[in-house]
Amino acid sequence: GVSGIGPKLALSVISSLSVDDLAAAIRNDDHKTLASVPGIGKKSAGRLALELKDKVDKLGQAAGPRATKAGEPSGKLMDDALSALVNLGYKAADVKDVVTQVLAGRNGETPLQDLIRSALKELAKG
Repeated sequence: GVSGIGPKLALSVISSLSVDDLAAAIRNDDHKTLASVPGIGKKSAGRLALELKDKVDKLGQAAGPRATKAGEPSGKLMDDALSALVNLGYKAADVKDVVTQVLAGRNGETPLQDLIRSALKELAKG
């Protein structure tokens, strides 16, 4: 995770920026875009860009076709959500349970951003 960025600020970040915009801002070291998020100042924006740059680069390299396991709603969607939440500092075991629970409660396609937002809300509850 990023020091000083908890679940509420993480939720604010993904509520304010699309996943693509967030990834681009981190890759390009765009502190102005990151600081446009309520609750994120210049120092936090710099810390976000610095600490997540390697993780965002790895996500880009790892993004490719993934097999969907039988019984899993959407393997790629779930993997992407798990990866994003683990990169925010949550434990993989906790995240997998919450993401599975959120996906089970939804019918049809769920955008990644909505899935992450819902999972963060659940994780923030306790």
